[in-house]
Amino acid sequence: MRYGFVIDQDQCIGCHACTVACKTEHEVPLGVNRTWVKYVETGSFPDTTRNFSVMRCNHCSDAPCVAICPTGALFKRGDGIVDFDTDICIGCKSCMQACPYDALYIDPDEHTAQKCNYCVHRVEVGIEPACVVVCPEQAIIAGDLDDPATKIARLVAGGSLSQRSVEQGTKPNLWYKGADHANLDPLGATHLGEGGGIWRDTEPGTSWLAVDLTPKSSSGPQAAPTIERSNGAPPRVTYNTDHPAPWGWRVSSYFLTKGIAAGIVIALAVLTLFGRELTTTWARWAAPLTAGIFLMATGALLVADLKRPDRFYYLLTKGNPGSWLVRGAWILSAYAALLGAWFLAGVFGFDAAIPVLVWIGVPLGLATAGYTAYLFAQAEARDLWQSKTMLWHMIAGAFACGGGISILASVVDGSDGDLAIHVGTMLVGVVGLGVIAAIEYSGEHHTANAKAGAHHMTRGRFAREWLLGGLALGVALPLVFGVVSLAIGDPVTAVIGGLAAMAGIWFADDALVKAGQAVPLS
Repeated sequence: MRYGFVIDQDQCIGCHACTVACKTEHEVPLGVNRTWVKYVETGSFPDTTRNFSVMRCNHCSDAPCVAICPTGALFKRGDGIVDFDTDICIGCKSCMQACPYDALYIDPDEHTAQKCNYCVHRVEVGIEPACVVVCPEQAIIAGDLDDPATKIARLVAGGSLSQRSVEQGTKPNLWYKGADHANLDPLGATHLGEGGGIWRDTEPGTSWLAVDLTPKSSSGPQAAPTIERSNGAPPRVTYNTDHPAPWGWRVSSYFLTKGIAAGIVIALAVLTLFGRELTTTWARWAAPLTAGIFLMATGALLVADLKRPDRFYYLLTKGNPGSWLVRGAWILSAYAALLGAWFLAGVFGFDAAIPVLVWIGVPLGLATAGYTAYLFAQAEARDLWQSKTMLWHMIAGAFACGGGISILASVVDGSDGDLAIHVGTMLVGVVGLGVIAAIEYSGEHHTANAKAGAHHMTRGRFAREWLLGGLALGVALPLVFGVVSLAIGDPVTAVIGGLAAMAGIWFADDALVKAGQAVPLS
């Protein structure tokens, strides 16, 4: 048994009865929707056409939201329905990043994820979903796709149907009949933010259909409002539901804090490769203490970003081992234990154990820095984050951060002999970040979603932050100041370069996080 939907857009009249029925059946709060109707208009006034499409969860056979969910709050039933358990949801919003269909939202009352669950309480007693029953045109067909006798199975077998974002490999179980391509392709039409829409204020001067009602300054008769016609106007979304970006500055900051925490052990391991003894105050106990503080800040940022922070411990007690959120929690916990052992060894004088603990900490540090690349890879809706350079970006950032914070520490600690090595560690990371940035700037992106995200980051809305903050401040300036400090032995120059490298990493990663979410999914 495998339940699914067919939406017959040839019959749909855009009445929103399905939306209202869904809201009533599930007591969905205002401002969010489990199912909604999207309007797209084509043509130029007065020869325009409005097309409708009903949007909702696709109950995918290979549902990425289930894979990334850290607690199993989202799960796939035996009948193919993707259901959820709000009692164990922690509100991490990772499912929203994984779903290519914008089907999930955070309930403003429960502060947990919600979505269409195929009205399982009705289906289990032999009643069709509420949206199916209420549709006046019978445009929503539901049923068992594996039963060839059902209407939905016959429609799907007959072909001539379309699906959304099939390139994501989710195997969606929702088909559209007669839907316009511009309705199903999130990038097939200009969006509300690019000119407003019905029941929404337009941005002045940007709407394709703008009416100027401003009184004229002349004393004579006022000209009648005119409608600006747009020749060859592209398809435009005139009604949709809002989908704000789930992740913000806390996630961007978490990149930096865990990069510093991970980079410290890497920088000290590099010292040992050059024959340095780990006997300074920094190497013995200040380094693990500092790394531990930044690791705590990482955890605090992650918990603060949850909509249900009171349930953060579910990551460990109810963890889904397939989710990289859970695996990341394991890695951070293991690294925290290592830092604790290192700190105690330094405080109680077990100096011989410190090099051993540092080298044990290297793979944990690399894992701490790099696991987010795999977490972002599970966010399958954000193609920009699927880049093969993501892991190396994280590792290079750890080298830059570790070297940068260690430069400052060596100056404070008075270990001038270690300064040049720390500058070299920082430069390795900075050069790596520069090479990766060059690849991202000039490289090919194989999906429209990834291309749009890369454009937002490198040439569009976030280009200034990425270019000036990420590259100029985070790569060029540390590179110049680092080389100068090696040439003249000036610690102040080295400190400035190290601080710039860490600041630049925040700007670059903030642009990456925001650009990936700037591409519409519905």
